[in-house]
Amino acid sequence: MSVAGYPGVVRRRRGWIVGLAALVLASGGAFVAGTRLQSPRQAAAKAAPPAASWVTAAVEHRVLTQTIISRGDVVPEGSASAVAPTSVQGEPVLTGLSIAAGDEVTEGMRVIEVSGRPIFVLAGAVPIYRSLRPGMTGTDVAQLQSALGRLGCLDSDTPGFFGDGTKTCVSWLYERAGYEPIPASTAEAADLAAAEQAITDASAALDLARHAVSAKTVGSVVLAALLDVEAAQRGLSDATSSAASALAQASADLDDARDALERAESDPSSTPAVIAAAEAEVRRRDAAVDGTKRSGDAAVAAGSAAVRLAEARLGEARNPEMTSQYIALRQAVQAHSNALAARDAIRQSAGPTVPQGEVVFVPALPARVRAVVGSLGSIDRSATNMSAGHLAELATGQLVVSLTLRSDEVRLIRTGMRAEVLDEQTSTAYSATVVSIDDRPNTGADGQLAFRAELRTNRALPVELTGANLRVTVAAGSTGAASLVVPITAISSTADGATFVSVLSGRDNDPIKVAVTTGLSADGFVAIDPNKPGSLSVADRVVVGR
Repeated sequence: MSVAGYPGVVRRRRGWIVGLAALVLASGGAFVAGTRLQSPRQAAAKAAPPAASWVTAAVEHRVLTQTIISRGDVVPEGSASAVAPTSVQGEPVLTGLSIAAGDEVTEGMRVIEVSGRPIFVLAGAVPIYRSLRPGMTGTDVAQLQSALGRLGCLDSDTPGFFGDGTKTCVSWLYERAGYEPIPASTAEAADLAAAEQAITDASAALDLARHAVSAKTVGSVVLAALLDVEAAQRGLSDATSSAASALAQASADLDDARDALERAESDPSSTPAVIAAAEAEVRRRDAAVDGTKRSGDAAVAAGSAAVRLAEARLGEARNPEMTSQYIALRQAVQAHSNALAARDAIRQSAGPTVPQGEVVFVPALPARVRAVVGSLGSIDRSATNMSAGHLAELATGQLVVSLTLRSDEVRLIRTGMRAEVLDEQTSTAYSATVVSIDDRPNTGADGQLAFRAELRTNRALPVELTGANLRVTVAAGSTGAASLVVPITAISSTADGATFVSVLSGRDNDPIKVAVTTGLSADGFVAIDPNKPGSLSVADRVVVGR
């Protein structure tokens, strides 16, 4: 049966629905109004601030580590630079280049040619600071000898002395690379020729002296010298006797003259003329005595000299080495020896040299090329970021991390401390160790003192990280073992310096003071040790504010 047949029923159902809807709306409006209406007391209570309460933190039990976070640059452990050799005259021109950035360099390689002169790379801790020449000594010479030995040339010289063996090996190094070594002096060939001629002349003079000695008859010379000595001795004896006789006669004549003067003076009949004549005779005889004495002394002296000369000649005859021929021979021998020594000195200082700059010593090999000047031709240093004068820069050894520390940080860090280096691009972390800290600070760009420190990672850093700036975290301190730890703000102190924490116990609103001894602090926390064992436990709530 359809509804259309019962119109009265339809009207009654519509009325019932409308009434029900009105009742629901009325009830909802009454509920909303009831929830929003408040009494004045309720409104005041709701607007009042909340009751004060303690802000607390839990006591923890863990290892506390003090860390310093900084940033460091990845740099090679060692470096070396190639510059134009001192053998190059004028403006250097790049005439040969066998390396590029990123290439590996091994010992003995000729890496660059400048104006026709090579630059070799050798291993050595001492940078070359002078040209190495024959005859030199030093640790740099010994370093060169060791490198040449590793390349295969055995050196017979004393370590540290640039002798003939080192000359041979230096020539070998250059010739195997197709170069002629530079001689120590452009005039050394002429000097050697002159020295050889001096030896020839000295040898000829020596031969003549030896012939003169061998041709001399020693026996007849001794006999003649002996006869000369005897004749000289007789001459001396005769001169002595004659001088004595002449002096005696002159003295007697003087005495006679004096006697005659006395007689004349005592004779009354003597005239003044007679007396004057007697006085003159005395004076003449006195002068004669003096003259005779001087003549006799001279004759005796001459005789003595003749004896000494004859005896000396006899001594020479008896000792052949004292003869003029032997003296000439000794002089010829010495001249020949001097000529040989002069030639040897020239030879020692002559030969191949290693001009400063033609060898680059690096601390360790193989090395890697960090940068190199452009292409062949005039050197354009503006094309690279290398230091002025550098033709190539080599990196050696392991990559390390270099960072700077502030004055307050350097006091907390020591060599041997552990650290972590983070490559933020790849999120790769590397364990590291602090290996060095500068004793003296440098002044940074901001004017603050900064100390350079170096870290070495436990595993090698990739070459691609060279020059990268990485995050560094250094564990500057640690409690070692787990200990009780609270926020620093939980620590209070008394007037006498004692420290304590305030602990909330259960539902008690009044905190209890617990005396503690503080230890290491880091990252806003501090390690503590209760003065009374058991007075503080893990998870206890300590007051940090209110």
